[in-house]
Amino acid sequence: MKVKGIIMPTLVLVIITVVTSGLLVVTNSITKEPIRQQQIAADNQSRQEVLPQADGFDDGQTIELDGTEYTYWTAQNGAGYVFSTQFKGYGGPVVVMTGITTDGAVAGVKITEQDETPGLGQKALDASFTDQYIKAIPEEEFVVTKQGASADNEIDAISGATITSNAVTNSVNQAIQLYNTLTGGGD
Repeated sequence: MKVKGIIMPTLVLVIITVVTSGLLVVTNSITKEPIRQQQIAADNQSRQEVLPQADGFDDGQTIELDGTEYTYWTAQNGAGYVFSTQFKGYGGPVVVMTGITTDGAVAGVKITEQDETPGLGQKALDASFTDQYIKAIPEEEFVVTKQGASADNEIDAISGATITSNAVTNSVNQAIQLYNTLTGGGD
């Protein structure tokens, strides 16, 4: 085989690869900032959903509990705090944003990241599940029950998704611990 028959196709592939890589770099640089801005807007919207009494939030701060740092935001009008916590669910980490008012009530719960089983674990996204937490912080931490909630601290498990139910509940309990640490409340 001739050398020209090997070099020309190789050269064409190298040029195509370099041009394609260059286009990817340009596309990434063009879309990076708009994607970041959309993420910031989505995060702000989530904070507003879980603490609707707030008129805005600070840029976020960190608080340490048991050797782990957690991010929280303070409402600019003093309405309360929003905490971001996570626990392992069935399909991976379940990240939960929890809004807690200054008078010690859970104002809202929103799952911001999850990879749970479609049709089962993803039912945790439904308001019928997350609205169970909206109440004054109970004396004892929230617990998941499969028999139907009868006490103030009991949360009805999602049928077929107890692991996900526990992940969300543990995340909310973690947010309450952070709130108590921040405000000096609780035990």
